[in-house]
Amino acid sequence: MPTKISLPLGAALFTCFFLSGQTDAASFDCAKAASYVEKSICGDTGLSLLDEKLAKAYQSAVKASENVNELQSQQRQWLVKTRDQCQEKTCLQNAYQARIAQLSKVSDNPWTQYHDPELGIEFSYPPRRQVIKNCRDSNRCVALVADQMPAGSEYLLAFEVFDGGLPQVAPHQAIFSSQGGGWMANGRNAQYPTQFLVGEGWQGIYAVVDCGITDEEGFFHAAAGECYWAVLSNGSRSVVIDSEGLVGNDPLSRRSIESFRFTK
Repeated sequence: MPTKISLPLGAALFTCFFLSGQTDAASFDCAKAASYVEKSICGDTGLSLLDEKLAKAYQSAVKASENVNELQSQQRQWLVKTRDQCQEKTCLQNAYQARIAQLSKVSDNPWTQYHDPELGIEFSYPPRRQVIKNCRDSNRCVALVADQMPAGSEYLLAFEVFDGGLPQVAPHQAIFSSQGGGWMANGRNAQYPTQFLVGEGWQGIYAVVDCGITDEEGFFHAAAGECYWAVLSNGSRSVVIDSEGLVGNDPLSRRSIESFRFTK
């Protein structure tokens, strides 16, 4: 049987920025403070609070960012080239306040809640993405697309609603097959283990499998991509979710999946 897990979101925070849960304390272990900057932060309540506030701002920005790798790189550069160059308190205060303001601009971009009363579904999606209806020539299908899509790709994720529970929908409307009391996902050239998903009012399975994609010249390549497939069900209704292999497997797409709800 697959292991029951929640869908992962984004990248982890840097070690020095994990939240310790302490009140009025720095975001890192002050017992291990080594540099002048770290000792200054741990020895000053105001700087310590700024450091914890920055850690929370960074965590929020990671969840909202459309390019987590770039955000991580920027944070590393800020640590080395800005914060750690300070030699007195005012410099540290200014560095922290400026960086918190920058991170807040990332996390302030609101997500949009999509609600379809006819299909009885809703989910959220980030800025610079939108929902289109009737994907795959089905009036029970909606898809997430980006402002700029690569050639040969029509959507990031497609959500298609079917009547019936997971045992009925997964093998007939998706790529899954029941084996030995569990589920396997059938890729183009191999089978893959599945993992469980749990959300608000639903349970499901997902897998990433090898699949064929179309390149920028319009030529089809077998087994050239990695397609995400999932089936989420509330017991009587199910939604089949898939990506096309070029895009749609990113943390923001997974966050949209996590937010999914059946509303009827």
